[in-house]
Amino acid sequence: MGRGGVKILIVEDDTLVSSLLQGVLEGTNVEFLLANSIAQADGFIENSVVDVIILDRILPDGDGVSLLKKLKSSQVLNKIPVLILSGKTEVLDQVSGLDLGADDYMCKPFSVDELKARVFALIRRAQKFS
Repeated sequence: MGRGGVKILIVEDDTLVSSLLQGVLEGTNVEFLLANSIAQADGFIENSVVDVIILDRILPDGDGVSLLKKLKSSQVLNKIPVLILSGKTEVLDQVSGLDLGADDYMCKPFSVDELKARVFALIRRAQKFS
């Protein structure tokens, strides 16, 4: 965990959703890194310590699961908890995301309270929450 608290990387191309996510977790000792593409997220992951990732599947440069696969195949990065937050709501999409290593999957639209609870559950499981 960084000096300022837990670092959450939000990989989301919709600025309204990114802003909402920040607002939900504001004031909870959380720092945010914002990426609007897989390529930008890769840069953050290579250059920062990230404690939790909130990942959209539908991004301008591909399906977010490609980033998930990369994370889960890395011995260094595979312990970072990932919550997929996506408009892909079919059960098959959810199952495939979880099967590929996501720690949780929520569909848009989502409950703000449920999202907050799930993010903090991931942080606790990773033993990062203080």
